[in-house]
Amino acid sequence: MKKFLRWVVFIPVGAILVVFLIANREPVALSLDPFSVENPAIATPPIFLWVWLMLALLIGVGVGAAGMWMSGRELRIRAKADRLELKALKKSGAAKAAAQPVDSTPAIDPPAT
Repeated sequence: MKKFLRWVVFIPVGAILVVFLIANREPVALSLDPFSVENPAIATPPIFLWVWLMLALLIGVGVGAAGMWMSGRELRIRAKADRLELKALKKSGAAKAAAQPVDSTPAIDPPAT
C-alpha cells in the first residue's frame, strides 16, 4: 500500500514541485506593506522563490512540531506520575519480599478423602 501511495501521490506532487521551482528562478522580494506597491515600507531583499518556499515549509514544520509537543504535555505529566508510582510500588514490593521469611519446605496437599 505504501508503494502504491508513493507512486500515485508523492511522485507526481514532487515532480510538479520541481517543475514549479525550476520555472520560477528569478529573485522575489516579499512585501508586507499593502499600501505602497512601488516603495514598500516593509520588504525583504530579493531571494529566489524556492528559498521562500523552503523557509515557509520549515517554519510550518517547526510550528506544527511545537503544537504537537505542547498538546502532549498532559500525557507526559501522567506518564511521569505513573513511572514514579510504579517505582514506589516495586520498591515497597521488594521490601515486603525481603521482610518475609523464606520457607524452604515444599507445600504438600492433604490427601483427598
